[in-house]
Amino acid sequence: MLPVRRTDTALSPFGTWPTNRLASLFDHVLGDQAAVAGETWAGMPVAIWEDDDRVHVEAELPGMSAQDVDVTCHNGMLFIRGERKPEDGRSYLYNGRAYGRFERVISLPEAVCVDQVEARLTDGILHIALAKSPAARPRKIELKTS
Repeated sequence: MLPVRRTDTALSPFGTWPTNRLASLFDHVLGDQAAVAGETWAGMPVAIWEDDDRVHVEAELPGMSAQDVDVTCHNGMLFIRGERKPEDGRSYLYNGRAYGRFERVISLPEAVCVDQVEARLTDGILHIALAKSPAARPRKIELKTS
């Protein structure tokens, strides 16, 4: 599994103590002080998996548009940044949504070609596909018979 470092922040008037306190504890042990302080922007769950040709990253960003999100690869890291802004002119009775700037930083394996990255935002799901280098792709070895 790829290491994921959370550097998320939230600007919610109700605070955003993570609902998963065990994950918060792991973030603290692994060096993310912000998660324990209750500053994690809980609106971006991420899933990471791989197939033979690509490493895939999906992030849930409901209600956000492509103009609100920035995806960058730099020095072996994938950065997902953005800002969720509250809707103007509303008088909320209750609002459990998190707003503000966020950033998720994911360490990429060396086997990824950062020149071949595809990203799309569809129905609130950001899907990023990073091509594996040819050397990292599985290669079928032909068996010889004697």
